[in-house]
This record gives sequence, structure tokens and C-alpha cells, in this order.
Amino acid sequence: MEDYDINELIEQLEYDEDREAAISALVKIGEPAAPNLIAALENVIWDVCDGAADALARIGEPVLPALIDAFAHELRHVALNASDAVARIGEPAVPALVEVLNDTYDPVRENAVRALSTLGKSTQSVVPALIQALGDDEVEIRTYAAVGLANVGEAASDAVPALIAALTDESDRVREHVAFALAQIGTPEAEKALSEL
Repeated sequence: MEDYDINELIEQLEYDEDREAAISALVKIGEPAAPNLIAALENVIWDVCDGAADALARIGEPVLPALIDAFAHELRHVALNASDAVARIGEPAVPALVEVLNDTYDPVRENAVRALSTLGKSTQSVVPALIQALGDDEVEIRTYAAVGLANVGEAASDAVPALIAALTDESDRVREHVAFALAQIGTPEAEKALSEL
């Protein structure tokens, strides 16, 4: 294997003409590049953050533990970038995300549900986890769960009873997103519940 300087490759993410080659080289390095790439998610230059997230997503499952650890990062934008990278990994990330839905730290659960919500656009395997998240204590988590179920659409019909129950949520924001999810799913049961609001 070629001898790459990981930090130099990360610096090249800032430049359009070098970015794709740098990402490809970082993906070749694979898991050993993960700590440097996670650190690069802190970069104030958006292209560097996005390139690092892209490289992590392309490396895939081997870096999932490091990305999920970053959900608890003290800098919110780092946790959000990590969540986005996990979502880019796709369906292979679902089991790891489901596992952290029981984490005691709210931001970790929130970032897991954010990733699951994004994944809802491409796979219905997230539905059971999103149903679970509808019952979370945190408003943001319940909101993301409803958004994710809306993203799944018709294939989230198993969630309709839980969504109907969530129409009485104490949060206006959650109730609005739940109603939207029911409209996107569109089963007769969902439409009946919406007509009775």
C-alpha cells in the first residue's frame, strides 16, 4: 500500500481540485484514518467537514463505532456531522443506531434518531426503531421519529397506531409532525384519525 500522510490528505479536502482524490486515498487507508477523520469533523471549513464525513461514510461499517462515539461530542456541529456520515452509510448502520436508542445521554439518542430519520427515505427497516423513539422523553427525539416515519411513507403503516397515540403529545411541534407522518403514510386508519382532529 502507498504511504499516505493522513493529515495532509485531510487538508486537501478544502480544495475542489484535490478533494475527490484525497477522499479516495482516505477510503483506501480505511479504519486507521478514522481518528483523524473524526477530528476533521471539527474543522471550521465546511468542505473539510463534509469531505471527512464523506470519506467516513465510504469506509462504512468499520468506522461506525467511532462515528457513534462522536454523537456525544461537546461541539454540536461535530455530532451532527457524525450523524450525517452514519446516515450516508445506509442500511448497514441500522442495527448500531437501534442499539444506541437506549443510551442515557439525550444527544446520543437524538443523533441516532436523526440518522434513522434520514435513512427512512431509503429503507423501511428503520420503522420499529422510529416507533420506539416516538415514546422518548425528549421532544426533539419524538419529532425526529415522526419526521423519519413521514420519510418512509406508505411502508410505515405498522407505525400508524403509535402515531395516532402520539396525536395527544404535549408538544405542538411533535403533534404537527405526527399529523404530517400520518398524511404521508395515508392508510385508511391514518386518514380517519386525521379527519377526526
